[in-house]
Amino acid sequence: MKTIRHSSNVLVGLLAALAACGGGSNSGVAAVQLQSTNTNPRVGETTHVGATPVDAHGITVQGVVCAFTSNSPGVAAIDATSGAVAALSVGVAVITATCGGKSATVDITVQPNEVTLTIQKQGNGNGAVFANPPGSPNFVPGTSIQITATANSGSIFSAWGGACAGVPSNSPCDLVMNADSTVTATFDLSETFVSNTWSASLGTVTDSIGCRYAISASGVMTLNVVENLNGTMSGTGSTTAHIGIVTVYTPPYDTCTALPFDTSGTGNISGSDASFTASLSSSGGNFSMTFTGTRSGTTITGSATVSQTLRDGSGTAYPTSGTTGSFTATKQ
Repeated sequence: MKTIRHSSNVLVGLLAALAACGGGSNSGVAAVQLQSTNTNPRVGETTHVGATPVDAHGITVQGVVCAFTSNSPGVAAIDATSGAVAALSVGVAVITATCGGKSATVDITVQPNEVTLTIQKQGNGNGAVFANPPGSPNFVPGTSIQITATANSGSIFSAWGGACAGVPSNSPCDLVMNADSTVTATFDLSETFVSNTWSASLGTVTDSIGCRYAISASGVMTLNVVENLNGTMSGTGSTTAHIGIVTVYTPPYDTCTALPFDTSGTGNISGSDASFTASLSSSGGNFSMTFTGTRSGTTITGSATVSQTLRDGSGTAYPTSGTTGSFTATKQ
């Protein structure tokens, strides 16, 4: 019997010692260590907060269940047992993890959701594209931006595409970033050709009192040629034009007076190296020139039809036209 009583005393002493060391109902948790995959999620994203209970020596305490709460679940809601966080609105939420009577906190700062602007350059030319406001390609939804394109020397900015499709190439693109957007900017090579002097006889006109005049035209044409990736040619052109007027018949007892003058024409180029057209005209439409030619290396060769409408003091129109001989334009 003495032996049995002695064993019972030893057992009671052992249980007391275990309780003092953290056994029984005392968890032994001295602190809680937190881990978060992302403390700055954006609205709509998810993240995770993990909690590890440790003892006074930093050793993980096993078998302790942790619970999670958010002081602002409208900003960041957290699953009470898994620690999964859903970012719901812009703001800061304090996440608390409680393990074995000990707690730790971490701030989850929810950022505005963002949309991304992607700018792609294409074509055989070179240039730069800028977005204002500048900086990151990421923007808060609803942000208004303006995109501009500047061609390098020897190139021309020819077209917007993607989210900016339809915007004239000589205008910036104004865009509201409500969703991820891709903008393309096409730069093509531009080359300038200047012709030797062209000339054409436009025939004769006889006015209302019988004065007859011989009409001629001459000038220099400039073509700004763009070679497109698809093999076509485009660009702009211009020409000077001196309209010569010589009196060739004066009726008896009358005086004929007509003075030469200068004009000009501008327009566009279309076609390909093998055959293209430059359609040029004056702002009022009285003068026009249609040049048809081909390009071979650094030389353009062709001829043009030239028209000029003359008017007398009463406004009567006298249309004239003629064709130039073949002439060339050389790359500058």
